Amino acid sequence: MSSLRVSDVQQVARLQKEAGHCHLIKLLKWEAFDEEKDLKPGILLDYLYNAIIFAAGKGFPWPSVALAVHFAEELRYETEGTTMQEALRKLRDKCNEYQHKLNPGHLQQLVNYLFGTFFRHYRLYQFVLCEAREIDQIMHNLEVHIPPEIPPMKDGIDAELWKHQQHMTELSKTEAQLQADMSAFRENMQLKSEQELEKFYEDLKFQDKEVIERENLEKVVKNAHGIQIMVVSEILQKEIETAFQILDLKIQKTITAPPGSKSSRSFTKESKTKRMSNKE
Repeated sequence: MSSLRVSDVQQVARLQKEAGHCHLIKLLKWEAFDEEKDLKPGILLDYLYNAIIFAAGKGFPWPSVALAVHFAEELRYETEGTTMQEALRKLRDKCNEYQHKLNPGHLQQLVNYLFGTFFRHYRLYQFVLCEAREIDQIMHNLEVHIPPEIPPMKDGIDAELWKHQQHMTELSKTEAQLQADMSAFRENMQLKSEQELEKFYEDLKFQDKEVIERENLEKVVKNAHGIQIMVVSEILQKEIETAFQILDLKIQKTITAPPGSKSSRSFTKESKTKRMSNKE
């Protein structure tokens, strides 16, 4: 049974519904509960909260509001598990008990309110409050992706122009990647050249000889020169290939004019003229 005081019902009545529910739970010293998994405490909470709001809304004095809540709560508790006829007798006894505590007009309003709510759905109240509920739930955790913040409309650009800018950006990225790849290739080849020469010198093992024979000297020079020529040749070939690729990208940048520009229109017109002349 609740033991709400006059100050308690005043606080609850002055709050919005959600905040009023939370404060009422604290006043009743209930533990937190999940209304979807356990209907009973949620229905009892609504029952008490609605009684407070009804009495306060009808202009009951605050002490009478507290009495009205006690009346409603005692009636619900004493009629739990009883038939409708027994519940009506309990209501009559409760009216006799409170006839000197509540103003007759307020008591009549309270009884009418209970007839329109509690007794109107009496069997449903009894079913929920008295029957054990079997919970069979499957919980799914769904990730909600919040859409990104939309920039102001004034900062927007034409769709075709945006596509053109994206294309230019991709061309620039590709060009930068080609240059980076070329630098990495040059460094790798130079490192490979140094490793080949070091290996070659180690194989000769001339450390114990004071004089190097002409034949061996020629062999050293020839092989060292060959390694250098091979490395330079591969680097040059790679640089030529990269240069042509970068040149192709620069040409694409040059001939791809922004949508709506004069060069774009003239290029389109020139293309149409060429197609017409080819047909003739």
